[in-house]
Amino acid sequence: MKKADYTTSEGVGIMKETFTFHISNFSNPSETLRKSREYFGKVDHARTSQNIILVSKTKKQVADELLGDFIKSHDKKQKRENRKYKTVNNFLEKQFLMNQKKFKNWNGKGDRDCAQIIIQIGQATDSLDRKKLATVLQDFGNKIIGALGDRVVTASVHMDEQTPHLQIDYLPIFTDKKGSLKVGNSGMFRQITKDGNGRQAFKIFRTAATNEMKKSLKKNYPVIELEKSRNLRIEDLAKQVKELKRQGYDIRRPEQTIERELERTR
Repeated sequence: MKKADYTTSEGVGIMKETFTFHISNFSNPSETLRKSREYFGKVDHARTSQNIILVSKTKKQVADELLGDFIKSHDKKQKRENRKYKTVNNFLEKQFLMNQKKFKNWNGKGDRDCAQIIIQIGQATDSLDRKKLATVLQDFGNKIIGALGDRVVTASVHMDEQTPHLQIDYLPIFTDKKGSLKVGNSGMFRQITKDGNGRQAFKIFRTAATNEMKKSLKKNYPVIELEKSRNLRIEDLAKQVKELKRQGYDIRRPEQTIERELERTR
């Protein structure tokens, strides 16, 4: 889809693109998304060396940093041995077992017990400047890393696929009302946004992320504006209908379709 039909006062083309902000809660569906050619295109291993590494730690390193002191403090207060965590792995195994309906068991290997964020502008079919996108994603990535803090395990801008994208793996550790550390995306977003509702907290975080992405785009790639995918589909459909009308076709039904779609966005 061509999206450079808008111009600035200086006559520079404006491209409206979608903003993918996908969060995986341990089951790792975003890994499937990351490999999807529709979104990112085929992996080009010859370009892997061009990937931009923002954070590179091990899960054990991050878990020890976040949980080590808490576990020592917790165990000192416990008289019964079966209530002591003793090790970081034991703590995480218990946390994952408590949430076994949502999470897989902690095993300290791979990335399936890390939460994950995938961020992208546009899709693989869009012809966008790779270097400018990489700069935007790096700038924006540092902001998200700052918001997640020491929870981040790895973060990198993938340049080895058709469309550059940002991937962040992290351990969603948060502090509950009693001052204990727990594992979970909802609790983590509540702590970051200071909102008591998990779903609302995520919406707040995503809105803030979208606003920060707009700032990164304005600074590094100002000809791109973010737009919802549905709005882009409606715009494309409207152009097609306009062309059908020019050719003399009856356009009442497609116009009704556009109106229904518009109603859903209001």
